[in-house]
Formats: sequence, C-alpha cells, structure tokens
Amino acid sequence: MSISCEEANTQGVTISAPPTDAVLDAARTEFERHGMRRANMDAIARRAGVSRRTLYRRFPTKEALFEHLIEAESLVIFGQLAVVANGQDAQGAIVECFTLAMRLITESRLAGTIIENEPELVIGLNTPSGEKAIVRASALVATSLRHSGVSMPDDAVLAVSEILVRLVGSLLTNRAGVLDITDTAAVRRYAQTYLARLVW
Repeated sequence: MSISCEEANTQGVTISAPPTDAVLDAARTEFERHGMRRANMDAIARRAGVSRRTLYRRFPTKEALFEHLIEAESLVIFGQLAVVANGQDAQGAIVECFTLAMRLITESRLAGTIIENEPELVIGLNTPSGEKAIVRASALVATSLRHSGVSMPDDAVLAVSEILVRLVGSLLTNRAGVLDITDTAAVRRYAQTYLARLVW
C-alpha cells in the first residue's frame, strides 16, 4: 500500500522527530535563531547544560557541529521519504518524494534561516564540503528510487538523483520563477509534468 504526502501526517511520516540529543537540540535552536556563522558555541554549551570543553571535545569546530546536525536532520527527512516511496512505482516515488521534500524543507525553521541568510550552505553548494554533501544526498535519493522498482542502470539512477538534489537546492535558494515551492499542489503538478518522466 502506498501513501501520498497529504496522508503522511496521519500515518506517521512527519511525526518522526529529529534525533533527541541535548547538544543537537541546543545547536538547532541557536542555528535557527542566528544562522551558522553568527551562532555562538558558548551559548550552545550553556543551553545544552554541558561545559565548553565537553562541547569542543565532541565537536572541535562550529562547522563540524553544524554539519553533524544537518546530516542528522537529513537522515530523518530521507527516512520519511522512504516511507512515502514505499509501494509507489518509479514515477510515483519521484512525485511523492519531491513533493514531501519541498514541504518539509520549506516548513523547517532551521532551513528557512539558512536559506535566507546563508543560501550557499544549502546541500553544501559552493562550500568546501559541497561535493561530499551532494554525493551523499544523491546516494540516498538513488536508494529510495531503487526501492520503488526503477529498472534503470545504476549510473542513470545516480545521474537522475543528482539532478533532483541540485534542482531542490536551486529552487530553495532562488525562488524566482514559475513554481511556487510553498504551494504543495503546484509542486506535485510540477513533479508529475516534468520530473516523473526522468525515471523508468
């Protein structure tokens, strides 16, 4: 049985919370309020109830903490995407995953702060770790597509997955254009019209 992203809220998809960890919770709050560059590690340590030394032992730099948080949050999102992809054919999986991904990201306070103030950090675009972030995200998308039964060769699946990852990054960081990414119905129509045909 497959479910759409509209049904996800009532079937446990978006109920999944980000990992519960005092440091990550404190970091999320600080990054939501100030972005990555203006966030303060001392404030994160105080909020988490740990010493500055403990925090730096676990995360030597603010950038390392930010990357760890984003990776943890991304894994939650991809877990939710795997649920909506389950039982879909390849085209349906792209439509449902793209629609849900855009909704989850546009509704995220953390993503909103980063996109507004530091858009180059989205999926690592134009950052030293960007290549690794794009490769990792593309691999996760490819895994979801494989589970939906695509019959494409592996290199084609990875190529399409990278296209989707880069498209999401572009749409999030530059919203000028024909698609209103905050309109779920419009996002679904866009995916059905232009993206579903990318897979078989």
